[in-house]
Amino acid sequence: MSTRAFALIIGIDHYKSGNIWNLHSCVDDARRIRSWLVNDLNVPDDQICMLLDGQATQHNIENRFMSHLTNNRCIEKGDAIIIYFAGHGSTIPTPKGWFPPNTLKRSGFAEVLCTYDYETKATRGRVAGISDRSLGSMVYELSQAKGDNITLILDTCFSPRRDIAGRGLTRWTPTIKVAPDDLDRCLWHGARRRLYGPPYSILAPQKSHICLAACGNGSQAIEGKNGGRLTHKLLELVSTLSLHRISYSHLLDRLQQGMPNTQQPVCHGINRDRILFNGVPFTTNAHFLQVTLNDRDERLRVEAGLIHGLVEGSELSLHFHNHRCSNNPAFSTIVVEELHPTWCFARTVNLRVSLPKTCWARVIRWNNRRPFRVNLKATLTSFIRMWKFKRTFNAESAPTSRSGLSILRVRKAAQADISLTLGRHSVTVERHDDIIATNHRHVIKIEKRTGDEVLADAARFHLHLHRFNPLAPFKDLVSMELYRLHPEYWTKMGGNLLQNGKAVIPYEQGAIFSIFLYNKSNVDLWPYLAYMDPNYYGITMLYQSDTAASPPPLPKKSHLEIGSGKPGSEAMSFTLPDHEHLDSGFLKLFLSPTPIAMGMIEQGPSLAWTSFMEIESVPASPIDFDSEKGNRMWDTALVSIVFLRQRNG
Repeated sequence: MSTRAFALIIGIDHYKSGNIWNLHSCVDDARRIRSWLVNDLNVPDDQICMLLDGQATQHNIENRFMSHLTNNRCIEKGDAIIIYFAGHGSTIPTPKGWFPPNTLKRSGFAEVLCTYDYETKATRGRVAGISDRSLGSMVYELSQAKGDNITLILDTCFSPRRDIAGRGLTRWTPTIKVAPDDLDRCLWHGARRRLYGPPYSILAPQKSHICLAACGNGSQAIEGKNGGRLTHKLLELVSTLSLHRISYSHLLDRLQQGMPNTQQPVCHGINRDRILFNGVPFTTNAHFLQVTLNDRDERLRVEAGLIHGLVEGSELSLHFHNHRCSNNPAFSTIVVEELHPTWCFARTVNLRVSLPKTCWARVIRWNNRRPFRVNLKATLTSFIRMWKFKRTFNAESAPTSRSGLSILRVRKAAQADISLTLGRHSVTVERHDDIIATNHRHVIKIEKRTGDEVLADAARFHLHLHRFNPLAPFKDLVSMELYRLHPEYWTKMGGNLLQNGKAVIPYEQGAIFSIFLYNKSNVDLWPYLAYMDPNYYGITMLYQSDTAASPPPLPKKSHLEIGSGKPGSEAMSFTLPDHEHLDSGFLKLFLSPTPIAMGMIEQGPSLAWTSFMEIESVPASPIDFDSEKGNRMWDTALVSIVFLRQRNG
């Protein structure tokens, strides 16, 4: 399933032609749309192309449409594509034969999006902007290449009423100098190949896309101090709606309810009953845990326990769903009071809240017994930044950070787990933890992240790195071996690379590896394998047992190969950056006698190990154990991996 979104955003306030009045908030609207995509829908910057004012010429818009969207190899079929335009619209008389005979379209005129250079002189004639036929053809070609998950948002109008609100407020301009021949000359080349074939208009119902427009014919798109009415209301709504279940039709109804009769938005498209962006940004969030209300004693069962790092007193917020990028405020807080290996019971702190039968929870306070200790180092150039950062902490207490973990600032590096030095665009981390410092780089620099972000990730990383069951029920009963595979035959090459919990491997680009797990115990097990990258504090699950698997993936007295080449078990590879001669990480194995959801421990980018296995981990109903036996029946194992680039000569 596609999970990415790409966008082309256009906003034009100032026009090159002196015949066109300038607007006031189209550029701001474009920036607000971009901010929504980046901050709320988690669309990366490099997947958004934004053209403002003088950048938004007809030629440039068409070129970027092709390069950023249609011909972009990074976009796969089904990815969400958003095209946003805020600026003037207009109409131009059409040349003879422009539309097929007996068409129901308004006879004699074409709607156009007014580009920055609209109505200015060109090599021959004048620039006629992007007509409905041109844009329709461009979108049709895009849908053929990338699928029909395309959304046009047009905060403009083409044919307002005669009593328009005013020159400076309406996103429409009369066309004075562009002639029908200019319209024909500026036609998109793809539209000429389908002169009478659909789609000849973006505003007609099409399968290729869904168009959300500020208003229909005979109405007007108005802007005010808050920007365009459509954009302002849209951004206001999406911040309050659970978007993972909102269709375009439903969204349109809500938009129309909040806007005046003089400007009623319209939505065109055969798939207008589809979920917004076909649900692509609203994937399930593995950090949310399933919660079930016990009818007998009104206790809440949470599908996480000791193996996940919870302790008595851990606090979780309750939510109605578990979808990303969709409004999901907490409606209550619960506290863990009874722990089991893979699940726990919790109580609500607000007895007045009516609890649903099922809901979702997220850890907001781990209640770690030992605070994560940080030493802050200031340099002459970082003094002010560090002074502001230090105000977050109190050396005599252990506040809960954005990580949900208790963090304590200490004055001496020898007392700390890490030391931080804040740069202008980076954070330097000095590690004092024995496990990391003795096996990996002592000092690292993390670019383009704030001190808060690095500290939060480091604290969570250490929590999961050091977590283990002191009873160690599977010690010496479950073992892990790492082998390099033949690139063609996928057979073992050489012996086990892991010796005494560590592997030092000469780096070779493209080399592939397989992991073998051996279970000598009398217990059937579900294994979960994570790669922990201490260079970025990233945690990625390499293997998650299929909760529907029967029998268990690692039965008693058997073994499991991770990276066998079979479907769902691709080999793993490692990428060492060109400028690096050494890189390292940890493999952490979690063992459970029942299937569980372990995705909650993932965080941040992991730029090293790559696995193509995609098994969704869905919360299951674990087996009940008595307290003493249950506390024993989980375990972990940790190994260190080091890759060395061999020097020539």
